[in-house]
Amino acid sequence: MSTLAVPSSPASIKKLEKQFVKEAKREDKEVKHALKDVQSTEKSKAKAQKASIKAEQTIEKIAKVETASLKTLNKATHQHDAVVVDLRGAERDAELKRQEDQRLTAELEAKKAHAAEVLQTQLTHAKERETKLRELREGAGVATPESRLSDDSA
Repeated sequence: MSTLAVPSSPASIKKLEKQFVKEAKREDKEVKHALKDVQSTEKSKAKAQKASIKAEQTIEKIAKVETASLKTLNKATHQHDAVVVDLRGAERDAELKRQEDQRLTAELEAKKAHAAEVLQTQLTHAKERETKLRELREGAGVATPESRLSDDSA
């Protein structure tokens, strides 16, 4: 944030306050969007992981069928060839799903880091705005809620 000159009029202070409120709202939307992206990616990752596990189970099942087919090769040569083709397709599918799971894992980590960074930036900016508003009010002689409380108790 840039250093601001102390405005001399209450209207200028109000204008700055409105600007700070708009900026805070924009940052809130950015945080919500980042968190929504993380949640969406987490769902996609969970689906990909589930599909990968299912594909692994399919490989195991098809491998068992292949073993049984080999034992009866004299009677089931054609059946064996079909199962081998299915197995290769399932392995390709499983590999694709593993790769997608890895990609989504990396993407999820990146989005989590981005969301944390955006949240930290928002917190830092909010503190800076509070400090600047307090300084502006004190410099312009505008009563702050804290100073009103101290005046009432005196």
